[in-house]
Amino acid sequence: MNRAWKRKAVVCGVTAVAVVLTACGSDDAGSTGDEESADELEIWVFSSSAPPVIEDGFTAAFPQYDVEIVEVPIADVTQRLVVALQGGDDLPDVVQVPLRESGGLFATGQFLDLSEELGPMEDDFADGILVGGNGEINSFTMGPGNMGLWVNQEALAEHGLAIPDNPTWDDVVAVARELQTASGGKQYLFVQPPGTNGANMFNAFFNSRGGTWWDEDGELAVDEDLATQTLEFMVGLDQEGLVYHGVWTDATYWDAIRNQEIVGWTMNFGVGSTSLQENVPEQSGQWQLVTWPTWAESDEQRTGVFGGSLYAGLDGADNPQGARDFIMWWLTPEGLQAQADTLGLVSYRRAAEEIDLDIEDPYFGGQNVRHDLASVPYPAFHFFHWPETEAAITAAVDQAYAGDLTPAEAVEQIVAELSAL
Repeated sequence: MNRAWKRKAVVCGVTAVAVVLTACGSDDAGSTGDEESADELEIWVFSSSAPPVIEDGFTAAFPQYDVEIVEVPIADVTQRLVVALQGGDDLPDVVQVPLRESGGLFATGQFLDLSEELGPMEDDFADGILVGGNGEINSFTMGPGNMGLWVNQEALAEHGLAIPDNPTWDDVVAVARELQTASGGKQYLFVQPPGTNGANMFNAFFNSRGGTWWDEDGELAVDEDLATQTLEFMVGLDQEGLVYHGVWTDATYWDAIRNQEIVGWTMNFGVGSTSLQENVPEQSGQWQLVTWPTWAESDEQRTGVFGGSLYAGLDGADNPQGARDFIMWWLTPEGLQAQADTLGLVSYRRAAEEIDLDIEDPYFGGQNVRHDLASVPYPAFHFFHWPETEAAITAAVDQAYAGDLTPAEAVEQIVAELSAL
């Protein structure tokens, strides 16, 4: 993080979120500018779970705002926002943005700087959670995409197998090989989806080793050797026949889980917990979360990021104070509870002091998977030029799995495309 943020003045001379909201979020937000526009607050969201939370929670806390919620499909939200930014009008006051799209957007300098509000709270967030551009803090990641290894322990136990405590990836691969032998090659601990999901799966493994493509200034900063080693690891699993090829959006994927063909997979909370329970409720009690393995016994445990979202305020919109109030509301007890209820993971470290996060999940045998998953942070990762970066990674990774490129050649191809941006 940019440590200069800590030296900035604290809004109204206070640091606690509740004080910032009550002392600085005033009822007379319309005292400057157009009174009608100051009272109106337009919020674009792509999450279907967001509108009722906003309507029930935020509007109760800030009744002075006339809130309009506009639902925009996630596939369209960034392009629609870019068009609005280019035109300079029809801007929302706040927009929900996928984390993967945030780097390039924040680099435009057209978003509210929340350094004064969030800077003094920097130590209350894990590395990489506070995000922004041009030396500013523009927001914080919600529902961070911390990755874990989800394992059907009962399926492994039928072969006398189990993932050891505090495993390395070598330990997990050793179990996968034993499983391959015991099952006749019909059960898998690893999943590699095709296309963009496969690229982002590779990227999560790469990120967990500290890898990134861009630095915080949007300059190319990839460690090609580390990227190559990571892709060699994943392609090697495939060549050994240890990988199931499929994506969780397909019905056949869940059939494979029901049939215990897939008995392990790396994924974030939203798909690894929520979708697992929704699609295979009959396997309750069989699964457990293994927090992200390390790459060597001496390594500090770090996960990779596979998603996440955030809310950001638009600098040129009509109601900047309302946008600030809205974003900071998510860090009040009510907002934290809303995050936990809708997104699962909460990225604010002090949340446990404000709301009950000691949630034992019977599906996972009473394990507190939210706490365990969130306890392993991911290294900072900078999402610049992400559509182009994702496309370059997707093409090269697919070719590496097909055997058309070696992992080293695939990484060289990615870097060559990114260098041309």
